Amino acid sequence: MSICIIGNLNIDLIIRNVPKLPAWGQEVMGASRDQFSSGQAGYLAFALRRLGVATSLIGNVGDDLYGHQILSDLRTRGVNIDGVSVMPGAKTGISVAIVRSDGERAFVTDLGCLADFSPTLIEPHWDRVESAAIVCLVGLFCIPGLSFTAAAGLLGRARQAGKITMLDTGWDPGNWASETQAGMRTLLSQVSLFMPNQDEAQAISGQETLDGMAVALQALGPETVVIKCGENGSYARRGAATCHVPPRAVHVHDAVGAGDVFDAGFLFGLQRGWSLEACLAFGNTTASLYISRRQDRFPGLVEVAQTGREYPALSALDDITRFVEGHHD
Repeated sequence: MSICIIGNLNIDLIIRNVPKLPAWGQEVMGASRDQFSSGQAGYLAFALRRLGVATSLIGNVGDDLYGHQILSDLRTRGVNIDGVSVMPGAKTGISVAIVRSDGERAFVTDLGCLADFSPTLIEPHWDRVESAAIVCLVGLFCIPGLSFTAAAGLLGRARQAGKITMLDTGWDPGNWASETQAGMRTLLSQVSLFMPNQDEAQAISGQETLDGMAVALQALGPETVVIKCGENGSYARRGAATCHVPPRAVHVHDAVGAGDVFDAGFLFGLQRGWSLEACLAFGNTTASLYISRRQDRFPGLVEVAQTGREYPALSALDDITRFVEGHHD
């Protein structure tokens, strides 16, 4: 089974160990930095491919050094990039991620050519959607040219073709204004699987508890709601069935991209027909390995399977035994 991702590609410049955000006119110091090919679509694609999932991308980059770096990194990792448009004369988007010593982060972003992303860039590559089992729309607020109505139309078309439609919008820089809430209601009506973090789920639903958030979000359309709860693990509701899985205890190097890597782990289990609990546990494990290190961050299938045996829901799976005993990264 394959997965098609529609969403934002950009460069992340990460500055770590920043004690606090500076006031205007002032400066603070970090202790380390890295530059990565990223965006929600990029992080998700890298993580899925490292788990061995056939992955294609529909997105855009600028015709510049950063854009060519992103394309090279994706190609090297085996992501199908035939659907990625290079925008002549345009600049690739860049985000500066400021990371505290505990791994929490904040972002400042220049969208660059992401502001020019539109449905016209998707249509020529619709065959990527047609050949996938799962269609993911991610980083919606970083591709503002794709309206809620247009996005709903695209996911609705994919859903009618029998695809699982997944949505992870990321945080709204406009703080969920009334028009955004209305747009989300339109979009969620065409979503099979919604994967917000807890802050996003609370802002959209207006509820205080995980159960309350999930029920309110399900009422808008998604059969399954998965809520990423950071240091409190992850939660899911499918129909009336619910599950809350605790996190693994790890030292956090930084959490930039952690939610996207969790998504990859969850989707891996989903496409194999695992239980909600096993999917959450695999997502937790994949993300925990990713956030705990600086180099070679995206974990491979065997490593995730071995580590994930800490969770009873995974240790009992025949799949996990086969991955550990019969596969190699």
